[in-house]
Amino acid sequence: MKKFAHLSIILLIYVLAYGVGYAACFYIDNVMLRMFVFDVAATLVTFIFSLVLHNSSVYDAYWSLTPMVISVWLFIEARAFSVWQILFLVVFNIWSLRLTINWTIVFTDFSYEDWRYKKYRDEHGPFVWFILNFFGIHFMPTFIVFAAMLPLFQIVNHTMNALSLIGMAVILLGTALEFFADRQMHAFLAQSKNSEEKRSCRVGLWNYSRHPNYLGEITVWWGVYLVMLPFALSCWYFVIGAVAVTILFNAVSIPLMEKRQKARRPDYAEYIKTTSRLIVRPHKKQREESD
Repeated sequence: MKKFAHLSIILLIYVLAYGVGYAACFYIDNVMLRMFVFDVAATLVTFIFSLVLHNSSVYDAYWSLTPMVISVWLFIEARAFSVWQILFLVVFNIWSLRLTINWTIVFTDFSYEDWRYKKYRDEHGPFVWFILNFFGIHFMPTFIVFAAMLPLFQIVNHTMNALSLIGMAVILLGTALEFFADRQMHAFLAQSKNSEEKRSCRVGLWNYSRHPNYLGEITVWWGVYLVMLPFALSCWYFVIGAVAVTILFNAVSIPLMEKRQKARRPDYAEYIKTTSRLIVRPHKKQREESD
């Protein structure tokens, strides 16, 4: 009951944030600028509530849910109702909805907060923590995800072709990678919950990649870019979003996670030696034996 109540509060916060965001951008004519102002204003409201509730994980579902809100709003406003465009919208929002639902599974109540946020809060003073919380936890993901969504502003204004199906297939592949990786990890954690031995997960995809869930997320955003590319090659620079997502996971998320896992799981150093960092492929011993 507490979980449902606290999730309902977060949903109400998002609804309020979106309302404020809509009011903030109401008189802006440029579509891209309007959506950006909407996103920034909504993020600011979410940040304020994370301060009030002393829990930065209030933001966690925002960056996966907001792409759905923006994409649906954008496509309706542009009257982008061709079969191709609707197909893309469905494929894109399967990713958004699945990732948001996965977070609700992990979330328990307001006692839950991402371990990274607790780490930053404990390691830094109030002023530094405020800066990290504002820019690093809330606004950096908002800016990066918005940059990754830039291809949508071309997709709504062009007639897609069969080559765009390649991009949609890549989005579905990334979503599937995340789905199976998350399910396998949840099952592993539930099974090993009471075990005294803290082993690394080597189940399913995790036997061939140390971060298959991150690989899935990166793949989704490259798929979004590939959907646009065949009919808007002049906007090739919109690749900045997919590149930024790739850098974020490789330069920030993975190093943080691996440092934590090394400290918590004695076999993780060996896991690093034998298992691919990101790409799903046979581990090193198997590759050496096949050569």
